[in-house]
Amino acid sequence: MDTPRCLFTIVRLALCLLFVPSVLWATPAEDAAYQLAQGCYAVQSPGTGKYLSRSDIGTYRFDASSVENAPHFFFKPSGLGRFLLTDQDGKYLSSTVPAVETVRSNPSLSGEWEITADEVEPNQFAFQIRNQLTLQRIKNSYWKTVSYFWGWYKTKSLVTESEFDLVAQSDCRDYTEMTVNVQADRNALKGNVNDPVRGFIDSHTHITSYEFMGGKVMHGDPFHRWGVESALADSKVIHGKDGSFDIIGNLYQYGDVGYRYDTRGWPDFPWWPNHSQLTHSGYYYKWIERSYLAGLRLMVVDLVENQVLCNVQSTINPAGWVGANSCDTMDSIRLQAQRLYEMQDYIDAQFGGPGKGFFQIVTSPSEARQVIADGKLAIVMGVEASETLNCGGLDYCSIAKVESGLMELYDLGVRGIFPAHKADNQIGGSHVEDGFINLGQALSTGYFFKTKECDEDTRGRHFATGVPLLRDIPFIKDILAQTGTGPEYDETIEHCNTKGLSETGVYLVNRMIDLNMIIELDHSSTDSVTAIMDIIEARDYSGVVSSHSWMHSAKDNGLHKNTKRLIQAGGFVAPYNSDANSMNDRVGKYLDEVETTGYWQGVGLGTDMAGLGGQAAPRSNVNSAPLHYPFVSEFGFVFDKQVAGNRVFDLNTDGIAHYGLVADHIEDMREQSNPRIYEAIMNSAEAYLQMWERASSNNNAQFVDPL
Repeated sequence: MDTPRCLFTIVRLALCLLFVPSVLWATPAEDAAYQLAQGCYAVQSPGTGKYLSRSDIGTYRFDASSVENAPHFFFKPSGLGRFLLTDQDGKYLSSTVPAVETVRSNPSLSGEWEITADEVEPNQFAFQIRNQLTLQRIKNSYWKTVSYFWGWYKTKSLVTESEFDLVAQSDCRDYTEMTVNVQADRNALKGNVNDPVRGFIDSHTHITSYEFMGGKVMHGDPFHRWGVESALADSKVIHGKDGSFDIIGNLYQYGDVGYRYDTRGWPDFPWWPNHSQLTHSGYYYKWIERSYLAGLRLMVVDLVENQVLCNVQSTINPAGWVGANSCDTMDSIRLQAQRLYEMQDYIDAQFGGPGKGFFQIVTSPSEARQVIADGKLAIVMGVEASETLNCGGLDYCSIAKVESGLMELYDLGVRGIFPAHKADNQIGGSHVEDGFINLGQALSTGYFFKTKECDEDTRGRHFATGVPLLRDIPFIKDILAQTGTGPEYDETIEHCNTKGLSETGVYLVNRMIDLNMIIELDHSSTDSVTAIMDIIEARDYSGVVSSHSWMHSAKDNGLHKNTKRLIQAGGFVAPYNSDANSMNDRVGKYLDEVETTGYWQGVGLGTDMAGLGGQAAPRSNVNSAPLHYPFVSEFGFVFDKQVAGNRVFDLNTDGIAHYGLVADHIEDMREQSNPRIYEAIMNSAEAYLQMWERASSNNNAQFVDPL
């Protein structure tokens, strides 16, 4: 985070310090506790030398005289400094009553333990083990003989100890977890911070979308303190039996609210994840780790919300809405930012402490370069929503509200924002679509899209007269036409939005440039983008992005003039990801323009996974030219098929069913795509960083109003 900005107010200073990596403040004792992660230990009393052992009635006492007769516990982190302790039978050390430790078969709060350490001698530690339910430490009481007067008089006193030795063992039963199925020397990923980054960026992801739309639409958590069995459990918990509550997923993807499927998750995964489904997340952290090992160096995580769909589902599906999150956009963004920091901490915990995990949130290009040089994945936060800053079409919005909301997002660590998404707002117009999206537009703004014929340079959308969805029901369209109900459109032309950037939008764009933030142009109307690019060019600013092919195309389906302006200004582009064959054309048309500039020749990809967007299916020629397993990546790592519980995933048959298969997809492009295209992808992280650095160094302070 930019330190001068943090000093602007006391509150901002506090927030800045909050986001400083805690590894800078870790003591040797704290590190000793963190480094227990994934270890195998017996718990020993320093006073008696005996070990914690389990009785026949399922309680624990310090009465084992040898380590061989004591349970050996696997220390699985549930968070920083917190652990689940499981024995060789896979049972959990737990406590539901103070001072009584028992065995349980399943994870729960009673089986979570906060472990802290005291340095009793240099590099020697004693550990306290405190239950998270009872908030009581494990203790051991014993009688100790005390001698007085040179042994002439002896007595016994009761000693109660709450610090113990942890004796390393090697025969624990590993905690159930996903495998990445990669043989890798991770030290090979480390490099010089001053060298260009080799690797790719996914410029459009939605890791936190499991919390959007009330947390009742997208199933599958990217992490869970109790592990994969809880994170990727049966989706009936939110989608209902056979997916009967999955209204948005069934309607949006299959056009059938009555569509049904097998909801089972770990360990069998009979149906999900798959490349076409929309409401099951593919972002479990081990899957992300697999793609990071394949060359993923930067990842833009867009905190996302669709307030309209959230409210609709809560209304028509009250039975599935118990315990839902708020539909308010800013509330949702705050929660998702919190979850992303929690995910970073959780992954850190798995690797032995703060800053040690592969997944690190960054707020500046210099931080990103340092994280990548340390052999880790840099995470950039963005926001994609129609009601960002709670300035939707029906909201009260003002310059003061925009300023306050923008600074809140900046202090949360957000560095990129979409001015518009799926509906018009008080910032500007959106990229229009008919059907389901037009109905959402009406619910969000109080009116259906107001359109005009696109200009001669712009490819638009076809619209039909009548209320979307209802007009497709037999005879309904004729009735609506007779009654005049619903919008009327010229069905012979291509439509573009009449709404462009507002005065409030002009203010937002200028302030984002002042803050050196990244402006995302996808989903904005052509008139909005034109006005934004006028400001960008006048202020000589490079911090502008098209992250997943959602800008308008030219009439011939080539690059729109605004996209060319973006590239020539030093902005960054990435197409919506597809199979290796299709990426030749998708990347190539951007690269043709990038190569005319003096900027780094990189083009990224945007998967949009878990953003109600489908993923690449297997290539059409996969039977004649399959990806062979195991394969060796550019970085010398050996990748086998990814195994998730009882399911084996293969890019040749599954396509990009989950995020771990992005790794396989990158190798598929290396083998199948034009080498020029693969090189552009592997140059994309560096291209993005250089764009961000140009934006961060811009000090043009003029306020530009193109309206």
